[in-house]
Amino acid sequence: MFGLRKLRFVDIGTGLSMMIASAGILAASALHAADPGCAYPSSPGVCNDQIFADAAERLKNLNANVCGAPACAPAQTTPCVPTAPACGDGGGGGDTPPTPWSLTDIFDDDCGGNHLKAKGVKLGGNMAQSFTWNFQNPSDRYNGPVTWTDQSNQYQLNQFWLYAEKATDTSKKDWDWGYRGDINYGTSSRLFTESGLETPRLASGGTYGLALPQFYFDVAYKKLKIRAGHFISPIGYFTVDTTQNFFNTIPYTYQWGEPFTHTGIMATYQVSDALVVSSGVTRGWDNFDNHNPHLGYLGTWGYTFKDKSNLAQVIVWSDEPNQNLTFTSRYYQSLVYTKPINDKLTYVGQSDFGTQEQAMTTGKRANWYGINQYMYYKVNDKWTWGANFEWWRDEEGYRVAGFLPGGPLPHNMAPSGITGNYSGVPFANLPGGYNGNFFQFTVGPRWYPTASPNFFVRPNLRYDFYTGGVDNVQNPGTVLPYNSGKNAQQGLLVTDICWIF
Repeated sequence: MFGLRKLRFVDIGTGLSMMIASAGILAASALHAADPGCAYPSSPGVCNDQIFADAAERLKNLNANVCGAPACAPAQTTPCVPTAPACGDGGGGGDTPPTPWSLTDIFDDDCGGNHLKAKGVKLGGNMAQSFTWNFQNPSDRYNGPVTWTDQSNQYQLNQFWLYAEKATDTSKKDWDWGYRGDINYGTSSRLFTESGLETPRLASGGTYGLALPQFYFDVAYKKLKIRAGHFISPIGYFTVDTTQNFFNTIPYTYQWGEPFTHTGIMATYQVSDALVVSSGVTRGWDNFDNHNPHLGYLGTWGYTFKDKSNLAQVIVWSDEPNQNLTFTSRYYQSLVYTKPINDKLTYVGQSDFGTQEQAMTTGKRANWYGINQYMYYKVNDKWTWGANFEWWRDEEGYRVAGFLPGGPLPHNMAPSGITGNYSGVPFANLPGGYNGNFFQFTVGPRWYPTASPNFFVRPNLRYDFYTGGVDNVQNPGTVLPYNSGKNAQQGLLVTDICWIF
């Protein structure tokens, strides 16, 4: 494959995979069931890509040999010849959908074998590039509190992501072990760094940076799996890896309301075919070391009904920094319901609620909450359309108070001690204090323009508007969320090109 099959990588492949894992740069699996159709099922049974039945099926058949298993004698010196008849369409398998290619396939040998696959090791990654057209053409070239695709009227390499993974499998044995680690470079990296890890060690001086979203080890016994390390948060419907989301633009619920990553220990138990529960201890929100000396709790459960609908909840409790730079109790929960209406139509509903004691400088409690509604319509194997309407409320103007949601921005203070890389961000135009309601509506397709499931495009049209108070540091009552602080609404036309490998 790709002219590399004739290279003998049997022992080299194993050594390379172990070096990558030990370096802690590449490796990750989801917190939940090992479903190869969803790299990050952020709640058991909930996966954004599950709406693409064809794509999921292709991924599940990743190791299938479309043309049949080739036979190869141990001492054979001539090229291997498949024992099964050749595929009728020259390798496409007739009506069989093509399987996605991954970095692991580089290590295929002449006989169709792969030492990494035999050991359960997978190497992969993706690249996402975007262009965002802001109809208002803001002078600072930023889209206000809309992050990820945050830069207006210019190109962004959002992520260049690599990972290595050995998932656990106890279907044929009682015990197994695994690992995963990921590394990402791009403009999105500064949005999900952890205090004490990438910040400031790996963050660059501009809008592009480096992040280590995950590196952890798993130990599994029958239906129990224990994970220890640094992993992506299971909360909510969106996840850090943008290629796992339907849209490339991010809802307020995720970018301002929820944690991105955790460091700790998590146990997951498959109670039945329908019910999965998880429980663990973490270092809080987006925190790696003693920047937050307190331990927190992370718990999840997910239930799949007979009609294939799913209900999942994630609960996070921990002591987190407040506007006075002390630590007070924070509680957050997210509830996601997924319902396949028919073969074409799928509905997803999400509700989030967060609260923190003594969050404000006045000692007042802060609350933030919202509702997301999604509808997806699958036209065919190449086109699926989606729509998202969101209402999100920052009741005290506490969360949209800095560029990143790892911690609030204290009034009249520089963004120190808070996760994230603020270089290259027009900080004066993101002063916070928006104690009101954010609304956004996004519509667009996910399009596979070629026969390969490795390549897709996500154009979408998004409209944002804000209603409520403006109590910020710079010019109170006048600096609005959008168009360099001038407007209470904005329109975006966003598209990205994604390649998964």
